[in-house]
Amino acid sequence: MNPQLCLAALTLTGLAAASGQAPTLKQAAQQRGMLIGGAVSSTLFDDLDPEYAGTVAREFSVIVSENGMKWKALEGTQNEFVYGLTDATVNWAQERGVKVRGHTLVWHDSVPAWVYQLGTAPQMRGAMKNHIQSVMKHFGSRVMIWDVVNEAIADTPGNPLRANSPFALAGPDYIDAAFRWAHEANPAARLYYNDYGAEGMNGKSDAMYALVKGMLARGVPMTGVGFQAHLDSGYSVKDSGMLENLRRFHDLGLDIQLTEVDVQLPASGATPANLARQAQVYRDLIGACVSVKCSAFVMWGVNDTSSWRAGGKPLLFDDDYAKKPAYGAVIQPLQTR
Repeated sequence: MNPQLCLAALTLTGLAAASGQAPTLKQAAQQRGMLIGGAVSSTLFDDLDPEYAGTVAREFSVIVSENGMKWKALEGTQNEFVYGLTDATVNWAQERGVKVRGHTLVWHDSVPAWVYQLGTAPQMRGAMKNHIQSVMKHFGSRVMIWDVVNEAIADTPGNPLRANSPFALAGPDYIDAAFRWAHEANPAARLYYNDYGAEGMNGKSDAMYALVKGMLARGVPMTGVGFQAHLDSGYSVKDSGMLENLRRFHDLGLDIQLTEVDVQLPASGATPANLARQAQVYRDLIGACVSVKCSAFVMWGVNDTSSWRAGGKPLLFDDDYAKKPAYGAVIQPLQTR
């Protein structure tokens, strides 16, 4: 083969192999046009655990501030915004060519007390608009992917919008309004609705489908949907109808992201059999993601000890940052054509 053609045909994985280095997650995902990464905390900058930042920089092409961008963290007092730690995280990522997902602008479970004290729809709508647009304008082009509304659908029969959300005061169209305000603040940003428990074909995913289909029909500016995928090793991508579900959202013209992935082990712990089953779930998840051309696959944490479900050892790296079988299960399908 012509040496120039041979060089042109080398992928990032091939280059890594030629140099004697194994490809990283982000190198493999880049070949698919996909971002891959995880949620990070302020310990990213903790000198006591340099391997944390090292793993993120080496393996991830996108990060999420685990708690730093939630309403309570940024605007604990009305119209007084505190950006310090989150700015540091965003700047760290920007310096390393790592993208940032903004999570989340509107979520009922992380609002300060003053939001609950608002008494009228105009007050709530004003507070929402101010928060969304202030935060998005602050980060500007540094953060171009946003979970605009998170977990608005209830788990009760029929899966209506949450009646106990403070944002219900703003009126039944508050989700539409939030997306419109976000689009006004940054017309180039990619805007997502994000939720859990809707990965497969079920009542909640039906409600989510109806919600976003209606939004599109009303001309609401939205890019896509995020499926959190907080799962356990007994989950079956096939039996749940997950691929069918993702495809119906994709067929609406929406982008698909898996946004908070973790796969918890059973109580019997990290036995070889349990780790193999965990790996299979991860393999099936990334396979479904590839099938619908997901733009991002994001895990909720970096290594097991940093996970909110640490006891279930749910991530790709163990407590000591060693690669688990699940790591290979994710990277292999990304490399296979």
